[in-house]
Amino acid sequence: MPDSPHFAYGRHVLADIADTPAEVLNNGDALARALIEAAVAEGATVLGTIRHAFEPNGVTVLLLLAESHVSLHTYPEEGRAFFDAFTCGVRCEPFDIFRRFVDASPVGSYRIIRCERGDAGKRLLR
Repeated sequence: MPDSPHFAYGRHVLADIADTPAEVLNNGDALARALIEAAVAEGATVLGTIRHAFEPNGVTVLLLLAESHVSLHTYPEEGRAFFDAFTCGVRCEPFDIFRRFVDASPVGSYRIIRCERGDAGKRLLR
């Protein structure tokens, strides 16, 4: 299967996280560490990280990947967060990045949406 930086196909995973303690969702350092470790363990190349803590609550963490991106936006006062991972090509699986993140973080319940982007992948993944 070809997998180049210019391969216009990818997989996208979106997750709505709920029922998570506020102290977990306000810990930007721990969340960023868990996201980075999950992405690297899945074989992604992390090119950069941006973190921002909001007042009085909430964190946004963005990972720029050579393969695309991972993001997390938290709403501690509601026990909720939104996770997003998109990877181009077929080398990394964004669902597995999410699974590894959940294994390392005490998140509550979640709902996942997966989708393929681009047309070439249907031909390659048969």
